[in-house]
Amino acid sequence: MLVCACGAHQSDPSVPQERPITGGKFPTAAPFVAPGEHMSYRLQLGEMELAAVDVAVGDVTEVAGKQTIAVQLHAKGLGLVKMVTNIDDTLTSWIDLTTGRPLLWTVDEYAVRGNDRERTEARLHARDGDTIPIEFHLNDDPPKPEPQKVSMPDVWDFAAFYMVLRTWEAPPGSIVDSEVLRSRFLWHVQMKIHGKEKLVTELGEFPALRLDGISYKLGRDGKRIRDVDERHFSIWISDDADRVPLQCAARTDYGDIKLRLVDYQPGARRK
Repeated sequence: MLVCACGAHQSDPSVPQERPITGGKFPTAAPFVAPGEHMSYRLQLGEMELAAVDVAVGDVTEVAGKQTIAVQLHAKGLGLVKMVTNIDDTLTSWIDLTTGRPLLWTVDEYAVRGNDRERTEARLHARDGDTIPIEFHLNDDPPKPEPQKVSMPDVWDFAAFYMVLRTWEAPPGSIVDSEVLRSRFLWHVQMKIHGKEKLVTELGEFPALRLDGISYKLGRDGKRIRDVDERHFSIWISDDADRVPLQCAARTDYGDIKLRLVDYQPGARRK
């Protein structure tokens, strides 16, 4: 998911057939998650496995005086990837149980090159006007403030954004623009409902809703970084009662990259 949505340059994006329906927004509602829910994925470049990614839903807890539920992503490199770079990253979102919006976002990951640990905390609940307080530090260094300018009423972190896509229901061609934190950096992400398809996975064939996305990176001032290419990707979500993210895919200069669901545990029954 991280590579597909914020790290893959697609050289041949699909051409939409429907007239765009702009101005949409994601619903304000309880997040579509259940305590104990667990999803396991494999990230592949062609036939080579790069990483295992687990998504786990935790217990209800309180953040800034509000009831939240934690959604945690853990990515770990596999095979030859471990010889090239360190991938052992944990990203956690605390999501408001009433609105589905994130209140706190923490990231613990290795630097792109080297063995330094990068730690990020974004206090979305403490937003002041158009600024979100973010703190970043390497290893045991003292945290340094990196305030982030934003321009939209809702700002998401990656985990909360991935979960809210499960609740999105609108006609094909509908578009929602969002600002999403991948780690400590903000991305503008536009999602469009492509339509319904059948998708074959390791768990069987599923009816699926395909969503197409375009993203680009923003600077600390909230403006687009001009020398960074757009990223094009697609996400398939099961078109059934569980609304499980099944696959994320992008075409890159290095080949087709996919994040595929390989196991799903539904967790506690939703009310």
